[in-house]
Amino acid sequence: MLGWLTFGGMILVLGILADDWYANRHRKPLSHMKPDPKTLRGFTGMEELDITRANQQIARNKD
Repeated sequence: MLGWLTFGGMILVLGILADDWYANRHRKPLSHMKPDPKTLRGFTGMEELDITRANQQIARNKD
């Protein structure tokens, strides 16, 4: 019984440490994932996420 309590306590402490580490680690902004237009060949899948293109299509389809 004492072994399980010790094991559970260790898991709890490791979880708290992991949560603290994850909350404080440096994260890059999503803009670093943008494809480079010079090396771009064909469809990348990012076109659907382009908000300006989406707004243009919405404006075109409203007419």
